[in-house]
Amino acid sequence: MQSVEKLAPEKKAPSAASGFQFRTPANIQDFAADPAKQKMMNSLWSNNLDGFIQQGMLNNAWNSTNTPPTTNYFNPIDNNPPSEAAGIQWLAFPGRLEYNFPNATQDQLYQMADTGSMPGQISNNPCGTGENVAYFPYGPRGWQDEYCEWAVTRNAAGKITRIDFTCENPEYWNTLWEVDPNKVLALYQSILNKPQITLQDLSVPGIVNPITNQPVYNPLNKWNTGPVSSATTGGAIHLTSTPNTIQTEIGLATTSTIQRFNPPPPPATTNTMWPSAQYNNLICVGQFGQRFRNSDPNIGGTVNNFVTSGFVLTLADPPGLYIQMPDFSSYQTPDGTDAASFWTIKRGSETLTDQNGKTLPGNFILHAVYEVPADKNYTVSDITISGEPIKWGSQVAFTFKMQIVASAYQGTAPGGYEPVGDTSPENTFAQPLQLFYQDYFDTLYSINVPNPVNHPIPLLSNSTYVPSDINVGTTSASMVVVVGTCTAKENQPATYPAVTFDDPNIKATVTAVKENISYAIPGNSQPSANTALYITVSVGANAKTGQQGVYVTNVGQQRQAAMPALFMVSPVTVRADIAWQNTGVVITPANTTSINYVAGLWTANPQDNGGQLYNAAGNPNFIPAKQGYTMLGQNEGALIGKVGNTTFLVGMGTTVPYNLSGEIQLCINDDLTGMYGAGLTDNIGAIIVSIDVR
Repeated sequence: MQSVEKLAPEKKAPSAASGFQFRTPANIQDFAADPAKQKMMNSLWSNNLDGFIQQGMLNNAWNSTNTPPTTNYFNPIDNNPPSEAAGIQWLAFPGRLEYNFPNATQDQLYQMADTGSMPGQISNNPCGTGENVAYFPYGPRGWQDEYCEWAVTRNAAGKITRIDFTCENPEYWNTLWEVDPNKVLALYQSILNKPQITLQDLSVPGIVNPITNQPVYNPLNKWNTGPVSSATTGGAIHLTSTPNTIQTEIGLATTSTIQRFNPPPPPATTNTMWPSAQYNNLICVGQFGQRFRNSDPNIGGTVNNFVTSGFVLTLADPPGLYIQMPDFSSYQTPDGTDAASFWTIKRGSETLTDQNGKTLPGNFILHAVYEVPADKNYTVSDITISGEPIKWGSQVAFTFKMQIVASAYQGTAPGGYEPVGDTSPENTFAQPLQLFYQDYFDTLYSINVPNPVNHPIPLLSNSTYVPSDINVGTTSASMVVVVGTCTAKENQPATYPAVTFDDPNIKATVTAVKENISYAIPGNSQPSANTALYITVSVGANAKTGQQGVYVTNVGQQRQAAMPALFMVSPVTVRADIAWQNTGVVITPANTTSINYVAGLWTANPQDNGGQLYNAAGNPNFIPAKQGYTMLGQNEGALIGKVGNTTFLVGMGTTVPYNLSGEIQLCINDDLTGMYGAGLTDNIGAIIVSIDVR
């Protein structure tokens, strides 16, 4: 059975009712030296978590029964009452290995956990009658599915010299890349101690971000793939197994707050308590998570019992998945050195407080390395655990736990429901799942990723629910919405569904349909077949900014719930540290177009103007731009526009030259290629403009 994402109710733009903002995982501040970028990162991350919670709290409104919206989960963005934190822990070692291969020795289980080489197939439906398939989840580290993954480095003699353990969620790293790909590169180089890593290594070839024209992040790049790390490939920066995401974790927590009768009727019962021995059965009845993992049944059952006792809960801030300190009591080193001294926390911390300064339970480790210093003249493999030499990274994983932290307050226990079931055909509706720019969708779907069980799946399986950005005024963005239980047929326009939005200023036209698009929707353990709707999206100048939900309505049916927070409508924002940026606004010679400064400050040189930022007019002390700048002779730091090959000064406002055709691009007036020094890389800030097309 797949881990089931529960999607959410249509929702307004992010609420500021509580004045609350989520912190980044372990409150890590990757842009501590750049307050403007850190502020951007904090805002984007909090907004993403808000969207994930919305998606979880709706439950499944399209194609399942007994799946009501949640009542006993709260979103701190909307309402943040006082609550008490409690840790939920589980073993980091993959629990499903022992269940699926009960005759394997412990050493064989260790080997499987490290290599993904499996002795046989398993059922594709642990909750009922299924078919035998290759061991899943699929992916270069797919079997490491306890929200902890690792990569092992060995020397020429085959001995382990280093193990990297990570529980960082992929959504965070995708967001980090959105703010600054070069920061991601620097972190890869530093964390893995591999200065040879390049930005090209981390990028998806052939496509760029349609707004920034920057490279697109490849979550399964050569340095974050598989269980083996070397000088030329491999490593473990963030989670890659398809169910190992923070959005899944939030969906698991929200869905497991729904109370289920135990046992399921008949006969009639009012009991909704599930003892720990039955947590795996609760997984099947509620259709959330994956049975026999150490994590999902434990998390779901514990959360469910909180609600049975009348609590209303959320994932404590900062939401995340966290490695706990290992138990080193059974470790022995050759020279008697404390084995714990070789454990290094690369990211995160041993302790953390909440936003009120109260200590949270457990440890908040995001990335740890187990490595013996070279001057010791022995390796990790020369250390023993319970008398056995460390031959596998999983032996270390067996000595520590993972954790999430819940936070709850006393409320009222909700009523119970029967097991999740399938809807009748007349009550089955199109379920929006994900929205992508078309280039991204086509490219990632075309790249098949190999794995040890010889069952490659598309790289699209490692996409995330981090929403796509689209600018106000965008004329015709080519996008794809992936939809479940959709009745559309390829090359039959009469069957194409309607794609609509709450905001009438946002419109979409379905241009093509592809059926049986098969990949693992992020959060799911197995691929599934869905429908891809190719759409052209326009966003009017009066569209509301913020999170936007998407409705997909099959022909002959009434509109149902939207999938919320599927994309973000943003004002046209021009960053100082990026070259020509697309606006999405395409004009023709028949248009009269004006561009005007609205807000924001930036600088083309932090050393100028006394270190003070300025507006789109540029440096208050006029500095004529040199050859190699965005526009020769115009003020350094001024806003410059371009359509096709025609460049023009925008400054605080201008009318675009007449008789031009193409997309409007914008850029700060600065050294584009670093001819005279740092170029754009030391620039700070961003401005917002309005574009009026008549």
